Amino acid sequence: MLEDLGVEGFVGTPFHKRTAAAVETSAWFPWPPYIVPDIYTDFREELAAMRTAATLNEMSPLSKTRISGPDAPRLANRILPRNALTQEVGQVLYSPWCNEEGKMVADGLVFRFGAEDYVFVAGPQEQWFKMNAGGLDVEVDDISPSIGILALQGPRSTKVLELATGQDWSSLGFSRMAKAEIGGASVDVSRQGFTGEVGYELWVSPEGACPMWDALMDAGGEYGLRPAGEYAIDIARVEAGLLIIGADYMGAGPDPTPPVDDPTQMRECSPFELRLGRFIDFDKPDFLGRQALLDEQAAGGAPRRMVGLSIDWRAMLEYQLERGEFVQMFPRVHDMPLPVIDSGRRVGYATSVTWGPSVGMLIGLGHIDRESARLGVQHTVLWSAAGQTVEIAAEVVPLPFRPHRRA
Repeated sequence: MLEDLGVEGFVGTPFHKRTAAAVETSAWFPWPPYIVPDIYTDFREELAAMRTAATLNEMSPLSKTRISGPDAPRLANRILPRNALTQEVGQVLYSPWCNEEGKMVADGLVFRFGAEDYVFVAGPQEQWFKMNAGGLDVEVDDISPSIGILALQGPRSTKVLELATGQDWSSLGFSRMAKAEIGGASVDVSRQGFTGEVGYELWVSPEGACPMWDALMDAGGEYGLRPAGEYAIDIARVEAGLLIIGADYMGAGPDPTPPVDDPTQMRECSPFELRLGRFIDFDKPDFLGRQALLDEQAAGGAPRRMVGLSIDWRAMLEYQLERGEFVQMFPRVHDMPLPVIDSGRRVGYATSVTWGPSVGMLIGLGHIDRESARLGVQHTVLWSAAGQTVEIAAEVVPLPFRPHRRA
């Protein structure tokens, strides 16, 4: 089936037989080494279903690194600025992690499946963990191919899950895990998501992937469940103010990260710049980057801060109309950094710029000098089009653009 897509060098996920059958467009998204649907039918309809009903989102290509063995808690606690020793079995932590200079190597979810069993879900991290495992009795393994992941997201996702499992899920707290059976397959269910909606992530073996998909689609018919591609997911996460490595910051570790179109504009960032300071536990006596982060905190925080930008879409529209161009805001999330100017002075850059259908705004994540990052401040975003640079007004606004739903 991959040959029919005309792609080489990519593989299908455990759900590929079902996702390929559901796709009605030619839009596919390369997520090396995998390829997944970008748009099934219409990304606007898929995003609307995510916001009003329920969607299934392919997340299998996420890198999954297992740390196991007697010293697994010590390694996890050495890497994380959060306390991995007090993390309960069955609990999920979101966390950044840093190098000794306090710059973020990555961020992601940390699942604790057992006393000596953690799984980190982020970009590839195997090299970084092994580099920091010296002297510890621990094993570090990339287990990505052994697990398929679907994200079940949307305000009716709980109803779909309850019908598919025959269980009550109202008591599963956010960032907690439980076991279930779906379509005869054993599934790890976590209360998580990357859309700002109520939702779950469902982990299953490759053998159980298609039976789980079928059972969920059967159960979700009366609740408007439909698959949603990467295009809609990416817009949803920007509307929710959620960042990703390679698009919103450069990873500071040795493992491969997504390519950046213009790395001279993208920077390595501290958690303070990315609004993640609340995930740093300075009560811990030691973790990678602790002293550098303490020094940064003592100096007043990061020199730049991530803010929301509401960009004047009417000015963009008028510019295109004046030039007789085909009118479109952004064909998808634009992750090449755009300069942000204030009174002729560059004060930062914007990433993940997109039209947010759920909020009715042209939005982006701004990395702005802290003295220019106050709410309501007006800036200018420089957008290059057809060899010319357009100055578009942008206002600093609160994040997230759309409030998260937890229940």
